[in-house]
Amino acid sequence: MADFVPLTGETHHSVALGAGALTLSLPLHAQKIMIQALAQNIRYTLEGTAPAAASGFQLKAGDPPRVIELTGNNRLVLKVIRETSGAILEYEYGE
Repeated sequence: MADFVPLTGETHHSVALGAGALTLSLPLHAQKIMIQALAQNIRYTLEGTAPAAASGFQLKAGDPPRVIELTGNNRLVLKVIRETSGAILEYEYGE
């Protein structure tokens, strides 16, 4: 992940996910986001629809962090949800 540089002034985030979908607030100057699931699997969508426990892209707990590009003609609307209780989302914005 040598091509990921954390944004200046931004910090690492850790969020225990609830039963409802969470929309991440993407800083305008962010070009990437690094995300990882801890303890339990997480689902996410990129276009604004709400993910569910059985739909959306899957982040498996224990997998290495994933980097998602945020740039392009349309800004992403990143939403996440837990598959089961106990899921923790780790994330940080970057360039």
